[in-house]
Amino acid sequence: MTKILIQIPCFNEEEVIEETLASVRKSIKDINDIEILIINDGSTDNTYEIVKKNKVEHIISHDRNLGLGIAFQSGLDFAKKNSYDYLINLDADNQYKSEYINELIEKIKNENLDIIIGSRDFSKIEHFSFIKKKLQKIGSWVVRIISNEKVSDASSGFRIYSKNAINKIYCTSKFSYTLDTIIQANDKDLKIDEIPIEINNPTRLSRLFKSNREFIYNQTKIILNCFAIYKPFIFFFYLSLFPLLIGFILFIRFLIFYLNGDGAGHIQSIIFGATFLILGFILIMMGIIGELIKHNRKILDRFNEK
Repeated sequence: MTKILIQIPCFNEEEVIEETLASVRKSIKDINDIEILIINDGSTDNTYEIVKKNKVEHIISHDRNLGLGIAFQSGLDFAKKNSYDYLINLDADNQYKSEYINELIEKIKNENLDIIIGSRDFSKIEHFSFIKKKLQKIGSWVVRIISNEKVSDASSGFRIYSKNAINKIYCTSKFSYTLDTIIQANDKDLKIDEIPIEINNPTRLSRLFKSNREFIYNQTKIILNCFAIYKPFIFFFYLSLFPLLIGFILFIRFLIFYLNGDGAGHIQSIIFGATFLILGFILIMMGIIGELIKHNRKILDRFNEK
């Protein structure tokens, strides 16, 4: 018997959650052993009452709004604790068409994968501005470079996770889980693929960010955080390049003056050059220590899996 859980994080979704649930139930009516979990992330409207009225199988309620990343982790913990074989994540605003749920399930079962992402074609989304389309594409490209995974829509929240992925992934971001889990996947040897999907017209403005500037800030913070955690040596090596370059230039500057007989007047180049070089080497050492911590974490994860 295969146990499947659909989780839907919610925050003040009273206007659309009933429609979302109706759409999901229509799409899964022929699927056995599938249940719905609502994560009520501190809603202050009637979301909880509407969900209760619609008799979903499971509800987790946070006392206050903790953020989408933490809400996702609550569902992940629930799926792990209750030994579900697959976890499907959907947004509460009915953005994603639940008719693709069957396709996600069939693909992950038949191809023995760990994560399947429902990827949107940004060029076909009319309500996305030109800037938002470009930002989404750039963000997905950066995640592809860091994670080495061929994902065209890194920010899509419509996904299915295998039991293997459920047990290995831990969301480190409060803001969101989408980029975090993709970058983790490569580090934890999880197999990722995607299916093309279409989406419904928007029912409300995004609550994740109020402006493109906020979107860029939060996405960049997540990417850098994951980069530092899962690829520490590369991350700190890149950081070290600037101080190493400055230190080298200052030493060359002093050497030029010294060879021209004016070295005594430029001792400050030696002092500042040494300072920058030391900083660069400290950053490299931090990367080496980070790699050791990462490998130790992997050993502990394997031990805990046993």
